[in-house]
Amino acid sequence: MSVSRRALLVTAAGAAVAGPVTEASATPSAAAGPAPSAAGRAESAATLRTLSAAADYAVAKVRAVAPRVTGFPVGTKFEKWTYSRGGDWVGGFWPGTLWMAYLYSGDDFFRARAVESARNLAPRQSDTSTHDLGFLFSPSWVTAWRLTGDDEWRTGAIRAADSLIRRYDPRGGFIRAWGALTDTANAGRVIIDTMTTP
Repeated sequence: MSVSRRALLVTAAGAAVAGPVTEASATPSAAAGPAPSAAGRAESAATLRTLSAAADYAVAKVRAVAPRVTGFPVGTKFEKWTYSRGGDWVGGFWPGTLWMAYLYSGDDFFRARAVESARNLAPRQSDTSTHDLGFLFSPSWVTAWRLTGDDEWRTGAIRAADSLIRRYDPRGGFIRAWGALTDTANAGRVIIDTMTTP
């Protein structure tokens, strides 16, 4: 069986959320409905092996690169990562990836790096110049709070949400996409990311 690198990494992300695959977690419960056929069980077992292999692969890759990460990865140039010190709009993704690796593996190697990386986003809690605070704080600070229960993370995430809500335009029912709050030229800027439901 051949699996693309992209499919492997996407699958690994899902597997990381689910946690390690064990024989017990692969066994369907009686409450799930009728027992699957032998072919269905074999297919499920093969799928779980693929998911587990994908997650193991992803976690190994994160472990290999983590010691060399010097900021928030934002892209690549000539097959090398480029970094942002302040996180740009993707700053929450790296600590979020580390939290997923920790959640899957239970290895404090990932937890320590996730904490360090997420804390580097702290100055952005008061950033009212962007609509991307959800991208910054959901995978990093919200996940940290959910996994640790430490109110420091919850407080920081709420502070970021308070900054984001300042960009809300109640007349249009949207979150202003770009521009400083004092920039009248961008007052009506909206994108799919910033639309809200009525």
